[in-house]
Parts: sequence; structure tokens; C-alpha cells
Amino acid sequence: MSTNEKKEMFKFAIKINLFMGIYNLYLFTFSGMYFNLVIGAMNLGVFIFFRDVKIVEALNQYINKKKY
Repeated sequence: MSTNEKKEMFKFAIKINLFMGIYNLYLFTFSGMYFNLVIGAMNLGVFIFFRDVKIVEALNQYINKKKY
């Protein structure tokens, strides 16, 4: 799998997190289950913090630098 394909898969996974987060918050409004609120908030958090690939690349460089 090439680097471009990996980036595209990553972007797709981030979009899935956005949709699942919105859906879980939607379910929370009707059912009132706090589980849906927590999962929805976490999914939206993942989308917000990882939507920019530059942040992920910087984190990878930091982790690799710290390792060695």
C-alpha cells in the first residue's frame, strides 16, 4: 500500500468518526443514554484533533524522536 493510499484511508477513517459522532449525539438526544453522549464526544474529538494530516505527521516524528 502506497503512502497516498494510506493517507486517503486515514482521511476516510476520520470522516467516519465525524459521522459516527454526529449519529451518537443524535441518538443521545432521543434516548438520553450517556453512553451515546460519551462515544459521540470521543468520535468528534478524534475528528477535530486528527483532521489535519500535518498534526499526525508531527506526532509521529515526535514519537519516533523520543523512541531513539
